[in-house]
Amino acid sequence: METKTNKLDARDFIFIGIFAAVALLIFFITGALAALTLFGTIANIPITLFFVSIAFMLAASKVRKTGVFFIMGIIIVLPGFMAANGIGVGLSIIGWFIAETLASMMKYKDKKAIILPYVLGSALQTALFTLPMYLSHGEYLIQRQEILHLTDEALAQYLQFFSWPVYGSMIALTVITSFAGAWISMRILKKHFEKAGMV
Repeated sequence: METKTNKLDARDFIFIGIFAAVALLIFFITGALAALTLFGTIANIPITLFFVSIAFMLAASKVRKTGVFFIMGIIIVLPGFMAANGIGVGLSIIGWFIAETLASMMKYKDKKAIILPYVLGSALQTALFTLPMYLSHGEYLIQRQEILHLTDEALAQYLQFFSWPVYGSMIALTVITSFAGAWISMRILKKHFEKAGMV
């Protein structure tokens, strides 16, 4: 289904705002639960993007216009400022712009044109948000130990994971989790929301 105009209108912004709020709620809940474990803290982005996919798929399926992924992506990376990683937030926004470019080229026309950009944006968010952390070889955490409320013991544990193999594996994990989340979400949309006339 293609729209007559590709420009977002007031109604579209309302829909995107609602889905973005849902995405942030899911992000905070799943992120907080994941952070209860060491692995969950290291793999926080891959884990949260699995669950956040439902909000992205709903927004993209409902609106199907240029700007959906970019706006949703900007909103979902803003909590990164809480971790004092402004550079990572800025780079992540660039990543979602690239994902939006792909979605716009594919015109949001079908399931593939929605899932692939989401996977791309998710992978770039993991890669670009955490890049400053890995480039600093853990200095990022040391400088922000107080802001992040890390004990010396927790800091020592996290520093062991700041290696390029872990960085690559987190990106690969994000590709897997975001694709799985998007695919499952689209099946849920088809089974329930399409029948209800919501998308």
